[in-house]
Amino acid sequence: MPARDPFEDAVLYDWEYRRRRDDVRFYGTLADERGGPILDLGCGTGRLMLPLLRAGHVVVGLDRAPAMLARAAARVGRLAPGVRRRALLLRADLRRLPIARDRFQLAVAAFHTIQHLATDRELARFFAGVARTLRPGGWFAFDSFAPNAQFLTRANAGRKARDDRRWARTHFRHPATGRRTAYSESYRLSGRMLTTTFHYQAVGARQRRVALVHRLLSPADVERLLAGSGLTLIATWGGFDDQPLDAKTEQHVYLVRRGLPHHS
Repeated sequence: MPARDPFEDAVLYDWEYRRRRDDVRFYGTLADERGGPILDLGCGTGRLMLPLLRAGHVVVGLDRAPAMLARAAARVGRLAPGVRRRALLLRADLRRLPIARDRFQLAVAAFHTIQHLATDRELARFFAGVARTLRPGGWFAFDSFAPNAQFLTRANAGRKARDDRRWARTHFRHPATGRRTAYSESYRLSGRMLTTTFHYQAVGARQRRVALVHRLLSPADVERLLAGSGLTLIATWGGFDDQPLDAKTEQHVYLVRRGLPHHS
Protein backbone atom coordinates (compact mmCIF):
# COMPACT_ATOMS: atom_id res chain seq x y z
CA MET A 1 0.00 0.00 0.00
CA PRO A 2 1.50 3.40 -0.94
CA ALA A 3 2.38 5.76 1.88
CA ARG A 4 0.05 8.69 2.54
CA ASP A 5 0.88 12.37 2.86
CA PRO A 6 2.04 13.03 6.44
CA PHE A 7 0.11 16.32 6.58
CA GLU A 8 -3.36 15.24 5.46
CA ASP A 9 -4.67 14.45 8.98
CA ALA A 10 -4.27 17.81 10.70
CA VAL A 11 -6.30 16.80 13.76
CA LEU A 12 -4.02 13.84 14.46
CA TYR A 13 -0.94 15.99 13.81
CA ASP A 14 -2.00 18.49 16.47
CA TRP A 15 -2.74 15.71 18.94
CA GLU A 16 0.56 13.92 18.36
CA TYR A 17 2.65 17.06 18.85
CA ARG A 18 0.52 18.74 21.50
CA ARG A 19 3.32 18.48 24.07
CA ARG A 20 6.07 19.87 21.80
CA ARG A 21 6.39 23.30 23.39
CA ASP A 22 10.12 23.95 23.90
CA ASP A 23 10.57 25.26 20.38
CA VAL A 24 7.46 27.45 20.65
CA ARG A 25 8.85 29.13 23.76
CA PHE A 26 12.29 29.51 22.15
CA TYR A 27 11.01 31.14 18.98
CA GLY A 28 8.62 33.27 21.00
CA THR A 29 11.58 34.65 22.95
CA LEU A 30 13.38 35.51 19.70
CA ALA A 31 10.22 37.19 18.39
CA ASP A 32 9.86 39.30 21.52
CA GLU A 33 13.50 40.37 21.20
CA ARG A 34 13.50 41.11 17.47
CA GLY A 35 9.91 42.15 16.89
CA GLY A 36 7.80 41.80 13.78
CA PRO A 37 6.37 41.46 11.27
CA ILE A 38 7.14 37.72 11.39
CA LEU A 39 7.12 35.17 8.58
CA ASP A 40 6.24 31.64 9.79
CA LEU A 41 7.54 29.27 7.11
CA GLY A 42 5.87 25.87 7.15
CA CYS A 43 3.31 27.17 9.63
CA GLY A 44 1.23 23.98 9.55
CA THR A 45 -1.81 24.18 11.81
CA GLY A 46 -0.58 27.33 13.54
CA ARG A 47 1.29 25.61 16.36
CA LEU A 48 3.76 28.52 16.51
CA MET A 49 1.72 31.18 14.74
CA LEU A 50 -1.07 31.35 17.30
CA PRO A 51 1.18 31.94 20.34
CA LEU A 52 2.99 34.66 18.35
CA LEU A 53 -0.33 36.32 17.51
CA ARG A 54 -1.46 36.14 21.12
CA ALA A 55 1.83 37.78 22.12
CA GLY A 56 0.94 40.81 19.97
CA HIS A 57 2.94 40.13 16.80
CA VAL A 58 1.93 40.54 13.17
CA VAL A 59 2.42 37.10 11.55
CA VAL A 60 2.21 35.75 8.01
CA GLY A 61 1.97 31.95 7.94
CA LEU A 62 2.96 30.02 4.83
CA ASP A 63 2.39 26.33 4.08
CA ARG A 64 1.53 24.19 1.07
CA ALA A 65 -0.59 21.50 2.81
CA PRO A 66 -4.32 22.32 2.40
CA ALA A 67 -5.48 20.35 5.44
CA MET A 68 -2.94 22.03 7.71
CA LEU A 69 -3.81 25.50 6.44
CA ALA A 70 -7.52 24.83 6.84
CA ARG A 71 -7.02 23.90 10.49
CA ALA A 72 -4.78 26.93 11.02
CA ALA A 73 -7.47 29.17 9.49
CA ALA A 74 -10.10 27.67 11.78
CA ARG A 75 -7.92 28.28 14.81
CA VAL A 76 -7.15 31.86 13.77
CA GLY A 77 -10.87 32.38 13.18
CA ARG A 78 -11.58 31.68 16.85
CA LEU A 79 -9.27 34.47 18.01
CA ALA A 80 -10.51 37.92 18.97
CA PRO A 81 -11.09 40.25 15.98
CA GLY A 82 -8.15 42.48 16.89
CA VAL A 83 -5.81 39.49 16.95
CA ARG A 84 -7.17 38.03 13.71
CA ARG A 85 -6.37 41.27 11.90
CA ARG A 86 -2.66 40.67 12.56
CA ALA A 87 -2.72 37.27 10.82
CA LEU A 88 -2.42 36.23 7.19
CA LEU A 89 -2.24 32.67 5.84
CA LEU A 90 -0.79 31.84 2.42
CA ARG A 91 -0.61 28.58 0.50
CA ALA A 92 2.80 28.45 -1.17
CA ASP A 93 5.91 26.36 -1.75
CA LEU A 94 9.13 27.02 0.17
CA ARG A 95 11.04 26.83 -3.11
CA ARG A 96 9.09 29.77 -4.58
CA LEU A 97 8.30 32.26 -1.83
CA PRO A 98 5.60 34.69 -3.02
CA ILE A 99 6.70 37.46 -0.66
CA ALA A 100 7.77 41.01 -1.49
CA ARG A 101 11.26 42.16 -0.59
CA ASP A 102 12.26 43.69 2.73
CA ARG A 103 9.03 42.86 4.54
CA PHE A 104 9.94 40.96 7.69
CA GLN A 105 12.01 41.60 10.78
CA LEU A 106 12.02 37.89 11.66
CA ALA A 107 11.43 34.66 9.74
CA VAL A 108 11.11 31.25 11.40
CA ALA A 109 11.13 27.71 9.96
CA ALA A 110 10.34 25.54 12.98
CA PHE A 111 10.20 21.77 13.51
CA HIS A 112 12.68 20.68 10.83
CA THR A 113 10.82 22.48 8.04
CA ILE A 114 13.92 23.13 5.93
CA GLN A 115 14.65 19.39 5.82
CA HIS A 116 11.70 18.87 3.48
CA LEU A 117 13.91 20.42 0.81
CA ALA A 118 15.88 17.57 -0.70
CA THR A 119 18.65 19.05 -2.82
CA ASP A 120 21.42 21.58 -2.39
CA ARG A 121 19.85 23.64 -5.16
CA GLU A 122 16.48 23.77 -3.42
CA LEU A 123 18.05 24.69 -0.09
CA ALA A 124 20.30 27.39 -1.55
CA ARG A 125 17.35 28.87 -3.43
CA PHE A 126 15.27 28.80 -0.27
CA PHE A 127 17.92 30.59 1.81
CA ALA A 128 18.30 33.26 -0.86
CA GLY A 129 14.53 33.66 -1.00
CA VAL A 130 14.29 34.11 2.76
CA ALA A 131 17.06 36.72 2.64
CA ARG A 132 15.05 38.74 0.13
CA THR A 133 11.96 38.75 2.36
CA LEU A 134 13.88 40.07 5.37
CA ARG A 135 14.56 43.67 6.15
CA PRO A 136 18.27 44.58 6.31
CA GLY A 137 19.54 43.13 9.59
CA GLY A 138 16.47 40.91 9.93
CA TRP A 139 16.78 37.48 11.55
CA PHE A 140 15.95 34.00 10.31
CA ALA A 141 15.79 31.16 12.86
CA PHE A 142 15.38 27.49 12.01
CA ASP A 143 16.12 24.01 13.35
CA SER A 144 17.01 20.58 12.00
CA PHE A 145 16.97 17.00 13.24
CA ALA A 146 20.36 15.27 13.51
CA PRO A 147 19.71 11.62 14.47
CA ASN A 148 22.05 9.94 16.91
CA ALA A 149 24.11 6.82 16.18
CA GLN A 150 21.46 4.41 17.48
CA PHE A 151 18.81 5.97 15.27
CA LEU A 152 21.08 5.82 12.22
CA THR A 153 21.85 2.15 12.92
CA ARG A 154 18.14 1.39 12.84
CA ALA A 155 17.71 3.47 9.67
CA ASN A 156 20.59 1.71 7.93
CA ALA A 157 19.07 -1.65 8.85
CA GLY A 158 15.87 -0.49 7.18
CA ARG A 159 17.62 -0.43 3.81
CA LYS A 160 17.50 -4.24 3.70
CA ALA A 161 14.53 -5.45 1.71
CA ARG A 162 13.44 -7.98 4.34
CA ASP A 163 14.01 -5.78 7.37
CA ASP A 164 10.58 -4.69 8.56
CA ARG A 165 11.38 -4.00 12.17
CA ARG A 166 9.16 -1.51 13.94
CA TRP A 167 9.98 0.88 16.76
CA ALA A 168 8.11 3.12 19.22
CA ARG A 169 5.16 0.73 19.37
CA THR A 170 2.13 1.96 21.28
CA HIS A 171 -1.67 2.25 21.18
CA PHE A 172 -3.89 5.32 21.32
CA ARG A 173 -7.39 6.51 20.48
CA HIS A 174 -7.64 8.74 17.44
CA PRO A 175 -8.63 12.24 18.65
CA ALA A 176 -11.30 12.62 15.95
CA THR A 177 -12.73 9.11 15.51
CA GLY A 178 -12.09 7.68 18.95
CA ARG A 179 -10.97 4.40 17.35
CA ARG A 180 -8.29 2.42 19.15
CA THR A 181 -5.21 2.46 16.93
CA ALA A 182 -1.90 0.58 16.99
CA TYR A 183 1.10 2.73 16.16
CA SER A 184 4.71 2.00 15.21
CA GLU A 185 7.58 3.52 13.24
CA SER A 186 10.16 2.24 10.77
CA TYR A 187 13.17 4.02 9.28
CA ARG A 188 15.19 3.92 6.08
CA LEU A 189 18.33 5.87 5.24
CA SER A 190 19.32 6.35 1.61
CA GLY A 191 22.31 8.63 1.22
CA ARG A 192 21.38 11.87 2.97
CA MET A 193 17.63 11.18 2.85
CA LEU A 194 15.95 9.74 5.94
CA THR A 195 12.47 8.27 5.51
CA THR A 196 10.43 7.72 8.65
CA THR A 197 7.29 5.68 8.06
CA PHE A 198 4.51 5.92 10.63
CA HIS A 199 2.24 2.86 10.71
CA TYR A 200 -1.35 3.25 11.97
CA GLN A 201 -3.66 0.26 12.35
CA ALA A 202 -7.13 1.18 13.60
CA VAL A 203 -9.37 -1.61 14.84
CA GLY A 204 -11.43 -2.91 11.93
CA ALA A 205 -9.64 -0.79 9.32
CA ARG A 206 -6.84 -1.19 6.82
CA GLN A 207 -3.36 -0.16 7.87
CA ARG A 208 -2.47 3.44 7.07
CA ARG A 209 1.16 4.24 6.29
CA VAL A 210 2.50 7.79 6.37
CA ALA A 211 6.00 8.55 5.08
CA LEU A 212 7.99 11.61 6.15
CA VAL A 213 11.23 12.30 4.26
CA HIS A 214 13.97 14.51 5.71
CA ARG A 215 17.24 15.66 4.17
CA LEU A 216 19.95 15.27 6.80
CA LEU A 217 22.04 18.41 7.29
CA SER A 218 25.27 18.81 9.22
CA PRO A 219 26.42 22.20 10.55
CA ALA A 220 29.02 22.23 7.76
CA ASP A 221 26.25 21.66 5.20
CA VAL A 222 24.29 24.59 6.58
CA GLU A 223 27.29 26.94 6.50
CA ARG A 224 28.10 25.89 2.95
CA LEU A 225 24.53 26.39 1.74
CA LEU A 226 24.28 29.80 3.41
CA ALA A 227 27.31 31.06 1.46
CA GLY A 228 26.21 33.58 -1.14
CA SER A 229 22.60 33.64 0.11
CA GLY A 230 22.81 37.06 1.72
CA LEU A 231 22.49 35.49 5.17
CA THR A 232 25.19 35.34 7.84
CA LEU A 233 25.27 32.76 10.64
CA ILE A 234 25.32 34.51 14.02
CA ALA A 235 24.43 31.79 16.56
CA THR A 236 23.85 28.05 16.99
CA TRP A 237 22.42 25.91 19.79
CA GLY A 238 22.11 22.20 20.50
CA GLY A 239 18.41 22.33 21.26
CA PHE A 240 16.05 24.88 22.76
CA ASP A 241 17.53 25.09 26.26
CA ASP A 242 20.66 27.13 25.47
CA GLN A 243 22.98 24.12 25.20
CA PRO A 244 25.92 24.27 22.76
CA LEU A 245 25.64 22.50 19.42
CA ASP A 246 27.92 19.46 19.36
CA ALA A 247 28.11 15.96 17.90
CA LYS A 248 25.76 14.55 20.56
CA THR A 249 22.85 16.94 20.10
CA GLU A 250 19.89 15.80 17.98
CA GLN A 251 18.25 19.21 17.67
CA HIS A 252 20.35 21.76 15.79
CA VAL A 253 19.14 25.34 16.03
CA TYR A 254 20.48 28.16 13.87
CA LEU A 255 20.09 31.93 13.88
CA VAL A 256 21.17 33.88 10.82
CA ARG A 257 20.93 37.52 9.84
CA ARG A 258 20.49 39.29 6.55
CA GLY A 259 23.71 41.14 5.78
CA LEU A 260 27.33 40.97 6.83
CA PRO A 261 28.37 40.12 10.41
CA HIS A 262 29.05 43.72 11.41
CA HIS A 263 25.61 44.94 10.29
CA SER A 264 22.88 45.34 12.87
